Amino acid sequence: MRLYLLVALFLSFSFLVSCKKYQPASAAFYIKAKHVSVSTQAEQGSGSHKITDLWLYVNGKYQGAFPVGNLMPIVSKGEPVTINVFAGIKNNGIADTRIPWPMYEFLTLDTSVESGKTIEHDFTFLYKASTNFTWTENFESNGFSLQKADVSDVSFSLAKPEDSFEGKSLVMTLSDTTIIAEVQSSGSGFELPQGSSNVYLELNYKNNEEFTVGLIGDNNTYKPAITLNPSSEWNKIYIQMSTAVSTEPVSTRYKVYFRMLKKSTRFPALFLDNIKLVFLQ
Repeated sequence: MRLYLLVALFLSFSFLVSCKKYQPASAAFYIKAKHVSVSTQAEQGSGSHKITDLWLYVNGKYQGAFPVGNLMPIVSKGEPVTINVFAGIKNNGIADTRIPWPMYEFLTLDTSVESGKTIEHDFTFLYKASTNFTWTENFESNGFSLQKADVSDVSFSLAKPEDSFEGKSLVMTLSDTTIIAEVQSSGSGFELPQGSSNVYLELNYKNNEEFTVGLIGDNNTYKPAITLNPSSEWNKIYIQMSTAVSTEPVSTRYKVYFRMLKKSTRFPALFLDNIKLVFLQ
């Protein structure tokens, strides 16, 4: 009799554990990004972007970062929920350093969707009102805010339409007898906030030889921020300039430079477009 009671208790416990283990998940529906875009005003330049992920919050709680195009589960249990979506990018173009892009406003959806359903939604992001557009250059006007550096062996020109990204683009090329190609932002430089992590250079580029992007401070001090590998197709990158701004020696004003050295390619070429130097006020 005692043995039977033990067996019965064991079976009852196993049944409860089994029920708990295999009970259905909380009711959820799904959202899928149908189209992701950035809408800009005239002074903000191009809406070109490289949003790779959508960072999801439901009722204020972080749910995860989902690659654009993936289903995003929303646990709602049939009740209305508030959904916040942040645009995610690869910081400095590095896959392992994905972050929510701090310059864009997050999107809010207040909705109630039947459990198990999937809805597709367009996500259009806007720049925050507090984003300072210190410098923009898209090469569409007659005059440019870039100049050939004194150390450069070559100048720059406008690329052929078939080689350009949007409208007009800059190109610099080196030949057998030239070694250095460099352009700098013209003028006396820009005042940039020190101690802030939110100082960035947005850029579209294409190149067959690596090139360096950085800042030039007082006394013509070069402070490189990043060196970019060749990209046979047009690419978009968000370069964090904060370290270059804030590390010694610091300057009151900075110019931006783009430098390409001839190394392994016989005819190096660098294409640039949609340059934006931005920070949060």
